Amino acid sequence: MQNDQLAPAPRRPLGAKDVTAGVFLVAVALGGLYYSQDYEIGSAAQMGPGYMPMLVFGLLGLLGAAVAILGIKGEHDPLESWAWREMFLILGAMAAFGVLIEHVGMAVSVAVVVVISGLADRDQTIKGIAGLTVALVAICWAVFTLGLGLNVSFLPPAFTQF
Repeated sequence: MQNDQLAPAPRRPLGAKDVTAGVFLVAVALGGLYYSQDYEIGSAAQMGPGYMPMLVFGLLGLLGAAVAILGIKGEHDPLESWAWREMFLILGAMAAFGVLIEHVGMAVSVAVVVVISGLADRDQTIKGIAGLTVALVAICWAVFTLGLGLNVSFLPPAFTQF
């Protein structure tokens, strides 16, 4: 028997980035499902306040599980370091939206989110951020104000009180 036959097969590297991201997404989904469990779900025809959170967090959990499984099975880059700057900018953008939406309206809130999260991409240009801001504000106006008729102020209250 040769020595090569006794050696174990080399292990494939674990896709640590994908596994970490997948576990994080599953944890966020479980937390969201836990905190929204007191809301009435309703049905697809008569959606309750808990229907969309349940749907979004459920899909997020499935996506996270899929990403983690692919990270375990696939050969990807190992996790080298955390992107702290990017993570805080994205989380800060979401927090800013939640704080600003009632005070300055949807248009300004969406613009703030796009600008802050655009800073997380080191390759993004000012022209790109401006274009994305205009496009997303227009899409939000079309979807949420025209399409769904949500009772959320689109413009700052100072502009709507004339």
